[in-house]
Amino acid sequence: MCDAARSTLSGRISSSGQLQRLQYCTAVRILVQVHTWNDANVIGVTLKAILRQTLAVEEILIVDNGSNDATAELPYPGIVTVVRHRLNLGTSGSVKTGLEYARAHGYDWLWVLDADSVPRVDVLELLARLAEAGGRESRSVGVVCASHNLVKLGQMLRGRLLTAGGPRRPRLRPDQTHVDCDSVIWSGALINLAVVDRVGLPRAGTLGCWEDLSLDYGDTEYTYRIHRAGYKILVHCDGIIDHPVGRGLHRRVLGCDLYTTNHPAFRRYLYFRNLVFFWLRIYHRRNWPMLLIWFGYRLSLILAGIILLESERGPKLKACFRGIGDGLRSRLDRSFETPH
Repeated sequence: MCDAARSTLSGRISSSGQLQRLQYCTAVRILVQVHTWNDANVIGVTLKAILRQTLAVEEILIVDNGSNDATAELPYPGIVTVVRHRLNLGTSGSVKTGLEYARAHGYDWLWVLDADSVPRVDVLELLARLAEAGGRESRSVGVVCASHNLVKLGQMLRGRLLTAGGPRRPRLRPDQTHVDCDSVIWSGALINLAVVDRVGLPRAGTLGCWEDLSLDYGDTEYTYRIHRAGYKILVHCDGIIDHPVGRGLHRRVLGCDLYTTNHPAFRRYLYFRNLVFFWLRIYHRRNWPMLLIWFGYRLSLILAGIILLESERGPKLKACFRGIGDGLRSRLDRSFETPH
């Protein structure tokens, strides 16, 4: 970036009238996307966190998934553009729209955030630095993602390694600033738009969030696809996004901590349907004994959480097993409400 351009990014006037110094500038153009559905009460916190970033934000694209609250009509800052879907097309549908918008407007990277994600002040700078450093190596970077502090679940998420026996957490060394992964979640992912020409857009339906991989496991499939195409998937250990909002529940059971996401029945259905479909039809190698052990362990934990911590247990349990059945049959064309 030239000195003149760099000087224009050397500071930002905050709402209090104070000059905030920006510590880092980059020659690439980054679009920030926030996807939302009925998040009028939380999206303001996320936007404030974005505007405080030490790397200047050029534009924020809000992709509203047909909210029926006031999300799309809120008074947003001037750098915000709102695109509204008529239907809720799920997170993958929102990211697909964001990627198409970013490509059409000459951006190089798309930074994806949930409406309840709160990035710490230096996250975008850290991700941009890592992307630029990694791009000089022999294999280019496809996605750089933040670490996730899942407050309600008591977890720090840093991507996943996908193995023949199921997903695993990457091992971290004390001296590491980042880890290589096979897949990451949508929120916090900085996606290199150059990969879209090679791998295409995310899988998403047009009829609703229940169709295809529009909601659950769409991020796993897409970032795995990028990795399989030869691009790096990196997670920055120090660039952290806090997730203080959520349905998570926690209880000590027999001296052990039991956490549950407390998702409604339709999300339980989609999670298991899409999980089974991914590992059965998309992932390229399988160690059946190990994969079944992992799946049994995962299913047991979720069922225990539903039974011991959650309400509306019957519909949720039914949804889990209905999702498994449709995943085995590769039925990604019906919702939980569709008669079986």
